[in-house]
Amino acid sequence: MRQISEKGSASYTEIMQVLGLDPSLESGRFNYHLKELSEAGLIERINGEYRITDTGKSALILVDQVTRESKGEAKVDRFGVLSAAMSMSPRTELTLFASQMGFMFGSMVSILTFALLAINNALTPGLILPMLFLPLFIGFPIAIISIVKMIGILRRLKVGFSVILFLGNNWFLIRSPNRNTFFLLTFTIAGTVICSILTIILPFVSVIVLFSIQWYGLTLSTIGFAILTVALFIRAKRRADRMEEIADE
Repeated sequence: MRQISEKGSASYTEIMQVLGLDPSLESGRFNYHLKELSEAGLIERINGEYRITDTGKSALILVDQVTRESKGEAKVDRFGVLSAAMSMSPRTELTLFASQMGFMFGSMVSILTFALLAINNALTPGLILPMLFLPLFIGFPIAIISIVKMIGILRRLKVGFSVILFLGNNWFLIRSPNRNTFFLLTFTIAGTVICSILTIILPFVSVIVLFSIQWYGLTLSTIGFAILTVALFIRAKRRADRMEEIADE
């Protein structure tokens, strides 16, 4: 399983060669163990090559943990993060990730709005532009709702003070079946935030003219990133729903 995981995929012959097995003497036993691993859902065969499944990756993590603890090394899961991450259902993972991204987006937009209001007050005391409050009315509620949802999920997971480790979005690399989609979502959401910030701030500081070609380009980029983000979220939700249905069966 470890060899397959490290290579990404491997054929029957490659695995035997790496393990130093003699095909003429040990193929029967080797076939038996491959069958056992496949039936347990730890590996799968696709296009003639064996790949490790998400369940198999989780199993390897647990093997590493048990091995290190049996050798008297530092406890891998001393903060309870691994146990919490592995106990989450795919839908809970998606909700937690969405809450984290919502908190990030809402916080950045709110901070930007306060910064622009401060700059505007310094440049033109007493003159308040109503349009500057619009991002605040959008970003602040999103940040509050997201953090409430996130804390609610983490409290149910009972991770204690290690909750701080979940405030970052790297936790899903532990075992989430949606990890690749989450990775792409991190970039598309960052692109949406950056483009939206530039769309607001550049006309304000007179770097570009409002409703100019450059401004429309930034606006279209923001919309494009946002559409891609929604599409990826829909994809992640569909996969999470499928995995929940399989688990229920």
